[in-house]
Amino acid sequence: MNWLENPFVWIVLFPALAASGVLFQMVTGLFSCCGTFRLQGRSIRLKWWMIPTVSIVTAMLWISVVFLAFFTS
Repeated sequence: MNWLENPFVWIVLFPALAASGVLFQMVTGLFSCCGTFRLQGRSIRLKWWMIPTVSIVTAMLWISVVFLAFFTS
């Protein structure tokens, strides 16, 4: 079975991509005038814990994708 045919890879891949996009918006929001990023059309002010938390979640999701892709095929 090819790893692209594994449905569990896709179930983890899409949240990993979404978390990466949110993390990118948060990091670029650090350089804006008010330290905000947009999520579902709303402006959210960055807190000190948001970027480390989303970084950890993103890393765990990508590690899960790699684990599923290499060890379940």
